[in-house]
Amino acid sequence: MIRVANVIEDARLCGPQIRIANVACAMRKQIHTTVIMPRVDSERFREKLDSCNINYKMFKLSRITKDFRVALRYVFLSSVELFHLVRYLKHKNFDIVHVSGGSWQYKGAIAGRLAGIKVIWHLNDTYVPSFFRRLFATMAGLADIYVFASEKSKLYYAPLISRNKPQIVIPAPVDPSHFSPDNLCSGEVFTNQKWAGKTIVGIVGNINRIKGIDTFIRAASEVAKKNQNVHFIVVGAVFDSQNEYYKRLEKLVSDLNLVDISFVGGQDDIRPWLNLFDIYVCSSVAESSPISVWEAMSMAKPIVSTNVGDVPLYIKNGVSGDIVDVGNYHEMANKINDLIASHSKRVEYGNLAREEVKNRLSLEFCVEKHINVYKMAINQN
Repeated sequence: MIRVANVIEDARLCGPQIRIANVACAMRKQIHTTVIMPRVDSERFREKLDSCNINYKMFKLSRITKDFRVALRYVFLSSVELFHLVRYLKHKNFDIVHVSGGSWQYKGAIAGRLAGIKVIWHLNDTYVPSFFRRLFATMAGLADIYVFASEKSKLYYAPLISRNKPQIVIPAPVDPSHFSPDNLCSGEVFTNQKWAGKTIVGIVGNINRIKGIDTFIRAASEVAKKNQNVHFIVVGAVFDSQNEYYKRLEKLVSDLNLVDISFVGGQDDIRPWLNLFDIYVCSSVAESSPISVWEAMSMAKPIVSTNVGDVPLYIKNGVSGDIVDVGNYHEMANKINDLIASHSKRVEYGNLAREEVKNRLSLEFCVEKHINVYKMAINQN
């Protein structure tokens, strides 16, 4: 059995962490995965790994951040952290180091190379500051194989990577049997009763600027002026680093006098919330393979999304969902209003979106691609 060390330097439960857990769980009969992560902010990620009986090892891995104190720790402690990581990788005799989390997470790639282990670098973003992009270009030779979460990610990073390196696109996967409109779960009754009789427009994503939640709020304000029986819900955790942005969002809600909106925090199981939504919105400024959108599609929800990442590859504008320009809350509001007015269009969009997930974004499909990449790495000279 192939032994994989999946290294991620940020343990907060977001899209990459969900992908790691879901894929590791689905292929555990063929691939033995150990997730390596920092202890800080890891509680929810560890709970998800525990639920799938996936091994993990916690290290003191500092991450790049705007917090000056944390940034200093990153600079001064990285060499020590690398030493311990290399020693662990060698001791456990891993076959592959799978570096997750993006181009700015270098430690796994460096440690894997120093340990003499095959390195797969998984890139799941479409923008980093120019300094990190240049830094990544100097380290691009560390990996044996590159995996991209989207065609947009490949387009962004491919010019920095040698053409001799295999490059494979594997989108973030969804289990259509788990994210199914027929698969009811705990919390269903509570959420349905609380906003009974209202049209629910929702968004899922941890609170940060990249998610463009200010755009969602401005669109919601315009929708509310034309539709009185609508409620807006934001599902997502507020990390300490985003407190300032969250306060700005609260002020924006107050300035716009938007009453019918709820921030419900992070949720361990978002299916009851997705099932509650009549319309799902993605207002992001940038994405690669937005798993929250794929999950909503799998739940047969009609989608209104900004034109980010590979969304246009899986949602046909005006046929299986609506796509608007980034930041254009007027257009977003118009598309939401159209869907509120047409139940039949909501059903049609949702059904077509779910079929797209089953055909091209299913967990089974993506797991097979992961296994093939691991075998490719093992068989490389």
